[in-house]
Amino acid sequence: MKTLAQSLKIRPSVFDKNRRDVVLDMTDLMVEDRINPDHFFEENYITAGMKALYEAVFRRLEGQDQDGVFRLTQSMGGGKTHNMIAVGLLGRYPEYRQQVMGKIYQTSVKGAIKVIAFSGREKPSNGIWGYIAEQLGKKELFKDFYSPLQAPGQSAWMNLLKDEKLLLLIDELPPYLHGGSSTSIGNSNLGDVTTEALVNLMAALGKSELQHIALVISDLGETGVDGSNYSCTALSNLRAELNRLARNFTPVAQTGDELYHILRTRLFSELPAKGDIDAVADAYAEKIREAKQMDISTETPDSMRHAVLSSYPFHPGLKDL
Repeated sequence: MKTLAQSLKIRPSVFDKNRRDVVLDMTDLMVEDRINPDHFFEENYITAGMKALYEAVFRRLEGQDQDGVFRLTQSMGGGKTHNMIAVGLLGRYPEYRQQVMGKIYQTSVKGAIKVIAFSGREKPSNGIWGYIAEQLGKKELFKDFYSPLQAPGQSAWMNLLKDEKLLLLIDELPPYLHGGSSTSIGNSNLGDVTTEALVNLMAALGKSELQHIALVISDLGETGVDGSNYSCTALSNLRAELNRLARNFTPVAQTGDELYHILRTRLFSELPAKGDIDAVADAYAEKIREAKQMDISTETPDSMRHAVLSSYPFHPGLKDL
């Protein structure tokens, strides 16, 4: 039986310090050449949730889907940002669409799509609405909403976005809204004003004039990756509106074998032949059979064999852990 070292070919990127210490976010998507699409998609396993998101977003860009707001729902570290970057790259680089999503959905969208990505870790001086207007080259259209900061209404959003074919990606809003709740704007605060602006944007996306614009937004959990609590009124209000207006997608299934597929695709460029994996699974099954005969295990040989085949080269218990 071959060892793991003999059976697997590890991707060179696993040992590349310049890559392994970098966690991609929305700001990387907005900087040209920061993300290499070849490397990204080569190491990207397309989950069921990602397939559904690809189809929904491109149907919307075609004007074939009435839903314009898509929410990625999962706990921190569940692949939300990764999914946003993936669909953003497909929007920006049309040459990858057939290669990546050809078997998932044949889109009629031609050419590059405008992609605007925002991370709540940023602090634009003119608010999220000013940032979007500036990225579109239409900063002056929102000049009445900058000083003092005030939320654009539905009609203002429609005027800004009309005739556009656009993909909007908004991530990491909880820390932005939480921090904004302590920034006073008249009798209100930046968090509440931002929520009002985004609710008006989502309402505008329900109009036929903006049927070629898709907004993908990440879930608004109150706890950050560092355990910080971002609870605030603005966050609760926006979450309530998303519950009403957005279609939900789960990037990675918590049950099933998607975790193993993701890890295999990211870490290894080559896996052993089926016969080599079968030999490992058979060996595990034999040990379970011996353990059952000694009455020290309740596992069955067949279930263990199936679990090893699904998880190889990882231990089947990794998913539970």
